[in-house]
Order: sequence, then C-alpha cells, then structure tokens
Amino acid sequence: MSTFKMGKLLLNSLFKKPATKISADQPIIKKDWFERTRGSIDITVEDCIKCGMCQRKCPTNAITVSRDESFWEIQRMQCIQCGCCVEVCPKKCLHMNDTYTAPNVVKVVDKFDIPVQEKPAAKAEGGAAAGGDGLTCNMEECVFCGLCAKTCPVDALTVDRGEKKWEVDKDTCIQCGACVDKCPKKCLSL
Repeated sequence: MSTFKMGKLLLNSLFKKPATKISADQPIIKKDWFERTRGSIDITVEDCIKCGMCQRKCPTNAITVSRDESFWEIQRMQCIQCGCCVEVCPKKCLHMNDTYTAPNVVKVVDKFDIPVQEKPAAKAEGGAAAGGDGLTCNMEECVFCGLCAKTCPVDALTVDRGEKKWEVDKDTCIQCGACVDKCPKKCLSL
C-alpha cells in the first residue's frame, strides 16, 4: 500500500509548478548577521605571543601553534566555531568573524606567520620584589598556592610552598598574563 502512496506523491510532484521562482534578474541579497553569530576565527598576528592556550583549549584540535617555527595555523573544516579559543586567548588577538568558511572538497588550512617580537627591556633592580623584568610578585601578600605555576602555558614559574619560594624564568616567560588573572590574592603584576 505504501508503494501506491509513494507513486502518487511522485506523479503529483512531476506535474506541479515549482514552489519557488528562480530568476536571473533578481539581485542576490546578503544574509543579515545577528549580534552573536558565530562564523570563522580570525587572528591579529601582530598581537599573538604564541602561548598555545588556544591550541590546548580547542576541542577538535583544529589549531596548531608553533613557537619554534613562529606560526599559527587553523584547519577551517575541522573548526566547529565554538569560540573556546577566543575566550581563553590572554592577548585577545583571536576574534569571531561573521562569515563562514566556504564549503570545499579540499581541507582549508590557513597558516599565519607570526612576526618575532623582542623581549621588553629590563627594568631597574630597585622596585621588583622577585621577578625583575616583567612579571613581579608581592611576596608579602603571596600565599604560595601554586595556581600561577599551574596556569603558566610555558612552565616559566616555580612555586615551593614549603620554602616559601616563588621564581620566574625570565627567558621562558612570554608575559601572557594568564598567571596574573588566576592569582587569588592578586599579588602578581606585569
């Protein structure tokens, strides 16, 4: 019985007029984008510090960051536009664009070369408590909880609660500010 119903539907569809009107003289109207529309991820490469936090946070592993080769790469067809990388970026160099990646049969991979940035010049030794150059810690307020060391994307911090010791490796620190944001006592500063 279902074969007859399907045949009837098929014959009716063959002899009806189209439901939509296709015309070459009508202009193409662009889609209106809403305020929180998620499109594709864009990067401002001049602001990127190659911390790799976006790479670690990406649920689909669509982002690759190389500190040695100095590039940032995204596999567009693997990205699900969730925005996790935008939220976690400490320098806010990632943002959501309101256009989608065009469908393609080939995987689209966008690779951006990141310009090499020089480290800031060293400050005078007088005012810094235990950091020197950029990252400093107010040792009187620090509780040596170790959250800053756990948050550091490049493992530049060492915290020893027993000896009440806080150290930063100045050569490794990329001054992303992730440890400053995570500190519960707000005793860290850049």
